[in-house]
Amino acid sequence: MTVAAKWLRRFELALVLAGVSLLGGVLAATAVRWNYQSQQELAYSRADYDATHEYELAPDRANWFASPARRAPAPDPLAFGRIEIPRIGVKAIVREGVDDATLALAVGHMTGTARAGERGNVVLAGHRDTFFRGLRDIRMNDRIRLDVPTESFEYRVVALDIVAPEDTGVLGSNGGHDLTLVTCYPFNFIGSAPNRFIVRATRIN
Repeated sequence: MTVAAKWLRRFELALVLAGVSLLGGVLAATAVRWNYQSQQELAYSRADYDATHEYELAPDRANWFASPARRAPAPDPLAFGRIEIPRIGVKAIVREGVDDATLALAVGHMTGTARAGERGNVVLAGHRDTFFRGLRDIRMNDRIRLDVPTESFEYRVVALDIVAPEDTGVLGSNGGHDLTLVTCYPFNFIGSAPNRFIVRATRIN
């Protein structure tokens, strides 16, 4: 084998190892995200169940939660609810903050904006390749549900827009009960996407 062939072989091996390493990282991140969501979904369901006092209405569910083997995990103090868009299959736990660590695990609530039920603009952010992947198929008048223990708020999509990252006007409030979803755009862009996809909805219940 020539020297050139040896170096080519080593280069091929390096590429394979790099690919395996990258794949391993992606799989690990996916596993961590899935575990967080499943654990907090169970914790959220437990909190919702306790708050609404349904023991007498759902004894089977009470027995399920009471089982030591199935006791709900401790809730994340920063996780407070769940977003769901049934038509496009979006469903995720919502956590306070929009830092990288939060968005790796959940949909993030932008601190300083309204919370569910408050007058103002509730701003939620998510990655375009994880929790908000389904937003590529969202349409006007789609329904969005934002759940917190004991309460559920429903919104209707009233505007879709694409803006530059520095356009923060979309985060403002007009004094109503609004919800804004933010993710990167284009959805299939490789690397740091240049724009933001904005979904604006208004509360209907």
